[in-house]
Amino acid sequence: MTGGSSSGGETGATSAAAGAGTGGIAAGGVSTVTGGVSGGAGSGGATATSVGGQTRGGTAIGGTTAGGTATGGTATGGSSSGGTTPGITKDSEVLLTNAGLMIVSYGGYLNGESFQQDGIVSYSGYQYAAFWNSSRHVVMARRALPSGAWSTFEFTDYSLSADDAHNTVSIGICPGDGTLHLSFDHHSNNLHYRKSVAGIVTNPATATWAASSFSATTSNLVGSTTVALVTYPRFVTEPDGNKMLFEARIGTSGSGDEYLWEYDGATHAWTSLGMYVYGTGDSINAYPHGLSYTRGGARLHMSWCWRETPDASTNHDLLYIYSDDHGRTWKNNAGATVASTGSSYVTKNSSGIRVWTINQNRGLINQEHMVVDSTGRVHVLLSHMPDAQADDANFTSARTKSQFIDYWRNASGTWVRSAMGLPVVASFRGKLAISSSNNVYAILPDLRIAAASAASSFATWTVLDSADSGRFFSDPLIDTARLLTEDKLTVFYPQKNSSNITVLDYALK
Repeated sequence: MTGGSSSGGETGATSAAAGAGTGGIAAGGVSTVTGGVSGGAGSGGATATSVGGQTRGGTAIGGTTAGGTATGGTATGGSSSGGTTPGITKDSEVLLTNAGLMIVSYGGYLNGESFQQDGIVSYSGYQYAAFWNSSRHVVMARRALPSGAWSTFEFTDYSLSADDAHNTVSIGICPGDGTLHLSFDHHSNNLHYRKSVAGIVTNPATATWAASSFSATTSNLVGSTTVALVTYPRFVTEPDGNKMLFEARIGTSGSGDEYLWEYDGATHAWTSLGMYVYGTGDSINAYPHGLSYTRGGARLHMSWCWRETPDASTNHDLLYIYSDDHGRTWKNNAGATVASTGSSYVTKNSSGIRVWTINQNRGLINQEHMVVDSTGRVHVLLSHMPDAQADDANFTSARTKSQFIDYWRNASGTWVRSAMGLPVVASFRGKLAISSSNNVYAILPDLRIAAASAASSFATWTVLDSADSGRFFSDPLIDTARLLTEDKLTVFYPQKNSSNITVLDYALK
C-alpha cells in the first residue's frame, strides 16, 4: 500500500508518487531513452534526452535487440495508423449501492484501491462488481450491459477482519467453465477464496445469482495446503479463456515474494506454478503496477517498483519483464530469460529488468497501473515530483509536489516518458485505458479524464472531462475487460463522504 507515515505494516497512507533518478521529469517534458545497441542485446546505460523539459538523473537501463524487436515476439507497430483524435462522451451514471463501507484506512476506502484486479469486470454481455458493505460483508453485483439494473447479494457468513484498505475484494472470470472467483480480506493473512458453480458467467440468464452458487471461504487452492501471508491477490484471464492466473504477494512490506497459480477450466482445479519474483532474500518486495496481456495478444507483461523497507519513501525504480508462456518463463526488456517460475527467480540483481532508474525519496507510488495496446506498447502510469524538486524523504510531503507521468515502451524496446502536467490528489492513484484506436486515456483521482493519441506518440496529454471533479474519493476502478470488446469505459468510484458507490459509463474514440 502507499501513503503517509504509518509505522510498521505497509507504510504510506496519505500520499505517493514516482521520481526518475535523482529527479523526476519537468512538467510538460518528454524523455526518451534509446537503451542498448541495435543488433545486440541491449546492455545497460542508455542516455536520456529531454524534449520540452529537463531530465535530471532520469535514466533508463536496457535496450533493443537485433532488428529493434525484443526476442520473444513483441508485437510490432509504431504509431497507430489513422490518427484518431482522442475523445470521450459520458453516456450515463448509476448508483451501484448506497451502503458501501466508509472506513478510511491508509488514506482511502476499501472499495477503491488501484491494486484490485479486478473490482469490476465484464464478460459476455454482463458486468460484475464486488464491494464491502456497511455490514462488513462482501457484496456481489451484476447487470446486463449496457444499462440493465444491478442485482446484488451479500455473503453473510464472513465479516471483514480489519479496518485496513489493503483488505479489498478482487474478482476473476474463467470462461472455460464459466466460473467466477473471489479473493478478499488480505494483509499478510491466510488466503480467503471462493469459487462459483460452473456456468454462472456463461449462462447468466439462467444461473442462480445468489450466495448459494458459491463455495464456502477456503484458505487453499491446491489440495489442503494453506496459502499464508497473502496480500494483493489478483486474477488474470488467459487470452484463450480456458485458463486463469492467480497472483499474490507472499510475505510482508519490504520483504515479500510474488507467486503464481493457474486455474484450468477443463479440470476445474488449480495448479501451483510457484515463485517468480524473490524479494525476501534481499529484504525487499516487488509492488506490481499490473500483470496484463497484450490487447488481443498472448504476451503477459509485468511492471513494478521495489521497496526496501515498510516505509513507502524507499520505493524505487521502474522494472519490467514479460512472458510468452503464461508466466512459466520470464524475459527482461532485451528478451533474455531471467527467471523460470518455481525454479529460478527474478531478484534485485537480475540483469536488464530495470528500465528506468528512479531513486528513493522521490515519493514513488507503488501499484498505480499498467496497460498494453494491440501493437505491444506497454504504458505504465506513475506519479512523482518534477525534476526541479529536491529529494524528500517525507512521503506525505513528496506527494504534495507530485504529478502524473506516462512511461511507455515501444515495439523496439525503447522506453519513453511523457509528463501529463496534472497534479496528484492525496494518496490516490489512477488507471489507464486503451481504446481500439490505441489512444491512451488516464482516469485520474478526482475523476479527471485525460488522453493522448497514438498518432502523436503520446507526447501531449489533454484533459477531456473534469465535470465530476470533487465528487469522488479514493482510487477509481475501471472495467478493463469491457474495453477489449468495445470502446466503452466503465468507472467504479466511491463518492466522497458518502456510502454511495457510483458506476459511470463513457464512450471513447
